Amino acid sequence: MRRLILSSLLAAALSGGTATADVVRAPAHGGTIAGTPRADVLVGGRGADEIQAAFGGVDHVRCGAGRDVVNADLADRVASDCEVVARRLSVDPSTNPASQHETAVEPDSFAWGPTVVAAFQLGRFAQGAASNVGTAVSTDGGRTWRRAVLPSLTVESTPPGTETAASDPTVAYDAMHRVWLVGTLTIETGSSQIAVSRSSDGLQWARPVTVATGPVLDKDWFACDNGAASPYRGRCYATYTDDAAETTVVQHSDDGGVTWSPQVRASQTLVGTQPVIRPDGRLVIVAGDYAGEAGLTGSIDALVSTDGGQTFASNQVSALHTRSQGPLRAVALPSVDVDSAGKIYAVWDDCSLRPTCAGNDLVLSTSSDGVHWTPPARIPIAAGGGAADAFLPGLAADQGHPGRLGLVYGYWQNACPDLCRLGIGFVSSADGGTTWSDPQRLSTQPIRMSWLARSEGGRMIGDYLSTSYAAGRVVPVFTLALAPRGSRLREAVFAASLPAVPQSDR
Repeated sequence: MRRLILSSLLAAALSGGTATADVVRAPAHGGTIAGTPRADVLVGGRGADEIQAAFGGVDHVRCGAGRDVVNADLADRVASDCEVVARRLSVDPSTNPASQHETAVEPDSFAWGPTVVAAFQLGRFAQGAASNVGTAVSTDGGRTWRRAVLPSLTVESTPPGTETAASDPTVAYDAMHRVWLVGTLTIETGSSQIAVSRSSDGLQWARPVTVATGPVLDKDWFACDNGAASPYRGRCYATYTDDAAETTVVQHSDDGGVTWSPQVRASQTLVGTQPVIRPDGRLVIVAGDYAGEAGLTGSIDALVSTDGGQTFASNQVSALHTRSQGPLRAVALPSVDVDSAGKIYAVWDDCSLRPTCAGNDLVLSTSSDGVHWTPPARIPIAAGGGAADAFLPGLAADQGHPGRLGLVYGYWQNACPDLCRLGIGFVSSADGGTTWSDPQRLSTQPIRMSWLARSEGGRMIGDYLSTSYAAGRVVPVFTLALAPRGSRLREAVFAASLPAVPQSDR
């Protein structure tokens, strides 16, 4: 039967307009193969295969035995015997000469029911931010996607010297008002804005609403209170840093993001605010308080509000000591989520659990109230998933199953800085982080630093990655890159759709 299916696949691929398709076969016992710019037939071997089909024509992929990893475009035809399939969500349509093309970095995502919406930077500028923000939506738990671009920026038509750039995309859903929100930081000469775009379906986006304006705003994040028992149900929060005023700011909207409250000063300057809301309406914001320019020491802090974001009390989650990941830009920002039972989970990268700070672990701390936190515990990522250094975590809690966690992350596949090769991995937990699954590699080949966009602070895949649960699936969203084609980069945002419960845990 397998030979019959494969014969049919080859015949279909080689007929009609695809008669020039290349047939690329993996070694008999498994290995790494890659397609060409044309339409290809990519055939796995009997072992585990890594199959790179993205950035080509409409490819046909067949995997065979073994646990296989495929990176593919949306239109590629991937057989059901391919266990781990990541689809390319982004296409960089911009052509302005100031941006680096093709690049897409820094994805965020959120899920409600079977729908997942992702957002990411498109056309990264070397000096910071990007040409625009792209989005993608899936209505079937990440199996299929449609993409769009926010209507907020017109970089190519603005007068010279007044270009607008976009950064820090963040996704939320307001269940009461049935509206998706994508927040962005927009930057112009001498000014910056926090803005939010609204959509009823995650595909068609209205022009943005301005939330705040200031000379130097940074690192916005949005979250909505969807708790059925919360006194603030339907309230959405925008959190960000006002660097000029040296404050962390919170604003809220009670009408689906159309209008926003005055600014509330929540604390002194914190970076990378991540707001989550417990079922009782308690707002908890976790962020970093970094010492010095390098930001390698300091603390992870929490701000707690029990009155709908009007007043805040602060406390420390943990001291922070992290190791630089240069030549990659990888700030030790926390990734935070809350489950339906109200337990809060925070993950960041830290080297304090290793002698002489020899490498970064991903560590987990939990809290039931945002005030009292457990000591950070190492997440056991085995050598195949990056024991040397792990960083850029993207955490999700399954709202349908308290204690079920998914975590995407970056890691070094080779010793760095001697031979830096980046990989993307994924682990999950069914018991609130007490135990974790074996790491699953999501990238098909090691990523060289020269394949990535340049930025202040190093080569960039983003200051964060993301994971969401939807329709019995877990959907990590992350950045991958291939070798440039000529002068054009090939860096894009991908998403995989995996069973929420790993096969080994069933």
